[in-house]
Amino acid sequence: MSKALAIFELMRLDKPIGIYLLLWPALLALVISTNGNFAYSHLLIVIIGSILVRSAGCVINDIWDKDLDGEVERTKTRPIPSKKLSISESWVIFVVLGILSLALLSLTNANTILISICFGLMIVVYPLTKRFFIGPQIFLGLTFNPTIIVYAMTNELNNPTMIFLYLAIAAKTIAFDSFYGLCDKEDDKKLGINSTPLWWGSNTLLIIAILQFSVIGLLLIVGLKAELSSAWYIGIMLLSGFYFFQQRLALQKNYLLAFKNNHWASLYLLTLSIFCFLIL
Repeated sequence: MSKALAIFELMRLDKPIGIYLLLWPALLALVISTNGNFAYSHLLIVIIGSILVRSAGCVINDIWDKDLDGEVERTKTRPIPSKKLSISESWVIFVVLGILSLALLSLTNANTILISICFGLMIVVYPLTKRFFIGPQIFLGLTFNPTIIVYAMTNELNNPTMIFLYLAIAAKTIAFDSFYGLCDKEDDKKLGINSTPLWWGSNTLLIIAILQFSVIGLLLIVGLKAELSSAWYIGIMLLSGFYFFQQRLALQKNYLLAFKNNHWASLYLLTLSIFCFLIL
C-alpha cells in the first residue's frame, strides 16, 4: 500500500492542478480547432493524454532532480529523495507511462504521432534546462503546450488560429510558472540553478504582466481569425481580471496562490470558448 501511495505521489496525482493546467488548454485547442464540432473520441484522448503526459513529466523531473530535491524544503519529502521509491523503480514507472502514451497515440494519425514524439523528447529534456538555460520557464511554455498536437489530431494544422493559440498558451505558461519560480527563488539561488525570476530580478512581476497582456492580445487575434462573435472579445477582456488579481497576490508575496489562480483562469477561458462555439 505504501509503495502504491509513493507511485501516486511521484506522478503528482495527489496534486492535480498540474493536470488541469495542461488539460484546460488542450480542451480549449480542441474546441477552437474544430469550431466546437469535435469527436468524443478526441475528447477522451485529450483527457487521458493530459493525465499521462503530466504524470510522465513529473516522474522524469524527479529522476533528473534526484540530487537537488533533497536540498529543498518543499521537495525533500518526494518519493525519490525520501527513499520511498528507487531510481530504477521510477524509471520503470516512466517507461510504463511512455508505453501507455504511445498506445493512446496509436488511435490518432501519423502527424499527431510524429509531433507528439518531438514534444515528448522536449519533455524529457525540460527538467535539465534549469542547469544550463537561463530561462527554463520559457522552455516549459514551448514544451508543455498541447496546441499543435491537438490541431494535428483534428487535422487542422493549416488552421490560422493555431500559431496564435500556441503563442498565447506559451506566454500564459511562462507567466504562471514564473510565479511558481518566485516560491523557490532563494533555494534556486543556493543550488545554482536557473529560473526566470533569478534572470529578471526586480522586473519579474512587470515581465509577467507583459506576458499576460500578450495573452490577451493573442487571444483577441484568435477570435478574429476564427470570426467569433463579440462575446469572445468581451470575455477575453474580462480575463484580465484574473491577471490583475494574480498581480495583487504576487505583490503580497502570495506567489503560490497567484500560480494556482491560473487553474481558474484557464477553466474560465475554456468555458468562454464553449459558450462561443457551442451555445451561440
